[in-house]
Amino acid sequence: MIRPANAFAPSLLLTALLAGCAGSPDKPEEPADTTPDTEVQTPAQVQAFMLRGQVVLSADNRYIQPCNSQQQYWLTLPDKNLPAADALASRYGQPPLYGEFIGYLEPAADEGREADFDARFVVKQLNLLSAEVADGCQQRPQTTRAFGNEPFWMAEVQADRISLTQPGQATEQQAITSRDIRSGHQVYQGTDSKLTMNQAQCNDTMSDSLYGWQSTLSWKGRKYQGCATLGARDVTLTWSGTYQGTTYLGEKPTLTTTLELKPDHSAVTRYTYPSGEPGLQERGFWQQAGEGKVKVTMAQYQGRRLISERVFVRDGEQLSANEETINGETYFLGDSGLTLRKQPAPQ
Repeated sequence: MIRPANAFAPSLLLTALLAGCAGSPDKPEEPADTTPDTEVQTPAQVQAFMLRGQVVLSADNRYIQPCNSQQQYWLTLPDKNLPAADALASRYGQPPLYGEFIGYLEPAADEGREADFDARFVVKQLNLLSAEVADGCQQRPQTTRAFGNEPFWMAEVQADRISLTQPGQATEQQAITSRDIRSGHQVYQGTDSKLTMNQAQCNDTMSDSLYGWQSTLSWKGRKYQGCATLGARDVTLTWSGTYQGTTYLGEKPTLTTTLELKPDHSAVTRYTYPSGEPGLQERGFWQQAGEGKVKVTMAQYQGRRLISERVFVRDGEQLSANEETINGETYFLGDSGLTLRKQPAPQ
């Protein structure tokens, strides 16, 4: 609940900007009675996350549709993965591929085919692209795994243990005694084993899949080589949910703001008025922006392109933002900022 002395309605500012009559942005002021834990600071960059979904790669379209969602994001793959990814897609024609990628979202271009999308997903690292895992979205996200053929073997990392599975043999397990996790390089040391994973494109010789890691496993004196994938769970989904707050002028409610952060990383902001005036809506996306912060980017306002960004700080079940950047200009969100409280999940 918000009770600023001078109530600020974010939607009114957007309306003014679209009409071309907005004034100069206010110079941000230091909010009163804040602590380092709640003071909003714009992060240098957002946190990359794992996105799973159906992938279409063709001459006209390049997008990913997240699992269990109708949302679609334009897809930008690293140059090093493009030839193999396009070759895989061309062999299988129209049916979507299944993909797992680590990356981040940014506003889509405002021209060309990409302009039909709210955002583009920029892939920093390919984890898996497959024509064989047609039901990938119906499966639970996999854990970190390494595997190979001739003979077949699979090592799986789970919590504090690593296991080895081979046909016709009982699954073996060892405790993980140490880990070395760095960018592009991971090592899991067991009591009598060592799994090394390096970020590099890898092709399984017996499947139509493209992997993002190469692996070497040493197990009780035996050595194996193959491909690998990281665990595919999106660890940032604790932000998803519906948040709401009401702005007051004195004791009179003037505006209710509802922010929905969906599991597919899309976001919707709705503004409703108790007076019965028509409500307003923004559409965009969200992603974690450091410890305890989430960045919400809106790309469409009432069906028109307009880029606005807010960085919210989480305090328990509450999100707070003190400023908003609209088309590159930063505006102060009033004396008390914008505060939204997480709503109970529907039963």
